[in-house]
Amino acid sequence: MKMRDFLRCGLAKSGAIWQTGMLIMRIGDIISAASLAILASALFPFNASAAGSADNVALRYHFAGAADLAGNTNFDQAKGIFSLLPARRYEDLVLDRLAGVYWRALQFDPGGDPSALLRPLLNDLLQAESAGSFGGRDKDRMDFVVAARLGSKSAQAWEKNLEAALRGPGQALTAEGYSGRLWNRPGSHPFWILRARDWTVAGSGDDLLPVRAQYLQNIQRNNRPAPVAKDIWLSAEINWPLLAVWAPLSDCPLKLARTKVEVTASSGRLRTTAHVLYPEAAAWHAEPWHIPKGLVSGPLSSFTAGRDLAAYLNPDRTMSRLSSNPLTNQLYCWAMQEMVLESFAACPVADATQTLRKLGQEAPAILNPFLEERDHTQLAWQPKEGRLAWNHLALTSPTVEAVHEKDGDFLLARVFPMGTGHTPVSEQLWRQIEGRHDLVYYDWELTGLRLMQWRLLTEMMPVLPPPTPADAARRQKAAQNAKPAVMANEPQTPQAITEAWLAELSSPFLGNTVTEATRTSPTELTVARNSEFLFTGLELAALSHWLADAPVGPIDYSLLPVAKMSGPLVH
Repeated sequence: MKMRDFLRCGLAKSGAIWQTGMLIMRIGDIISAASLAILASALFPFNASAAGSADNVALRYHFAGAADLAGNTNFDQAKGIFSLLPARRYEDLVLDRLAGVYWRALQFDPGGDPSALLRPLLNDLLQAESAGSFGGRDKDRMDFVVAARLGSKSAQAWEKNLEAALRGPGQALTAEGYSGRLWNRPGSHPFWILRARDWTVAGSGDDLLPVRAQYLQNIQRNNRPAPVAKDIWLSAEINWPLLAVWAPLSDCPLKLARTKVEVTASSGRLRTTAHVLYPEAAAWHAEPWHIPKGLVSGPLSSFTAGRDLAAYLNPDRTMSRLSSNPLTNQLYCWAMQEMVLESFAACPVADATQTLRKLGQEAPAILNPFLEERDHTQLAWQPKEGRLAWNHLALTSPTVEAVHEKDGDFLLARVFPMGTGHTPVSEQLWRQIEGRHDLVYYDWELTGLRLMQWRLLTEMMPVLPPPTPADAARRQKAAQNAKPAVMANEPQTPQAITEAWLAELSSPFLGNTVTEATRTSPTELTVARNSEFLFTGLELAALSHWLADAPVGPIDYSLLPVAKMSGPLVH
């Protein structure tokens, strides 16, 4: 299996996109990129061992299964969402697309029907408890072992469908006392399937045969392929440096590290915890929090605070050319609840007037060639007004200005500034941040509202590049082949189905999402999120469009929201 075809999630380009948005938007998208990558990895399960380790595993996961969660009241919110018609249509779209993706990647019968043969297996993996490991030694193909807890009827269907997909019954296989079938395929890795008690274990390649043996031995002893911690319904371990052998991560803005993710649920809320382990100490330095309290006005839909985020990012050539880099400083971002597009970012500086003047002279020369190539916009220094403006955008011209407050000097970026009054924010918000010496990042948002705001910003601020000719042709073909809607005469294109799904999520379904990143040691970062639906608004939009429109190949950036403006409100 070519992992390069599975995980091309756009990280290679996200650094360049973010560079520009940094001048007038929020840094929250960088942390969201990290959490999105971590959570998305659970959708493409594998296991994380150290690079060069004996088992050659890049990713490992365990999922309790949607069916197991059906009777759990902690998931009532998610069950309500997925019972809606737009959600069911979206799920059908994604599973149909993934069936085609995996069919080609696994080199099944070119004349076969992925929808009839592979799609039911994906349904089972979504509903059943499952575990899997991915990795190997072949740089061109990723081996895997997946175990699913299936009833006898589903297990028989797996064997029958794989026999059809692989054009024959294969040959008998016995492993650890369990029987199954093996298909040795010239020019491709072998494929095999075994039935072990309540579990169906399938995989490709020979590099992870020790993992298969371990799974089968564990099933014999405990009727589980691997130990499972109590109350954890989703877990994954990812060795990002090893995964980079298959995935296009060389230009990822985030420093690659080993990551362990666990998701639990309580009182209707989901708790996601990621432990990120770096091979060497991160050179993170934190000054006392310098919050622009006099600039932040409520009511808010989001608030974000970060300190020296550059310590956890790869060096960026463009940003390093600027004399004032907000990533090495503190950065605060917030968005308004009533004026839905009104957003701000602030960075504390020693002398705001002098810093802005220097930035105004540097930034256009450095960034305008990039902006002109992308969307024919440009930065312009306006010395009389004392501001740096981003011109030629639709309906708005974001600015960066120098402000002098009782709390100190700041550079203030404004996007769609409309409000005139100032409503103080509750001190409870500041208490989430102040006095926390190891806090690297804090983000709060009203997720349903932020999702709606991001969908609007996508239309108005073309930060992201237009589709390539290949993307445009693919989308046109999808529109021509679109099926008629169940309750309308208009065809349901992938984009229309995805937008209908996101519109449902933008309703009052989703409330507060809080994300915190804490430096637990010089070599470890702990990211914790409390949410109703795992993801932030930006992540929901980005992941939904990627899965629906481009699960293979680069993200179709023209469908995605611009740089993230999420944040922390009050618990």
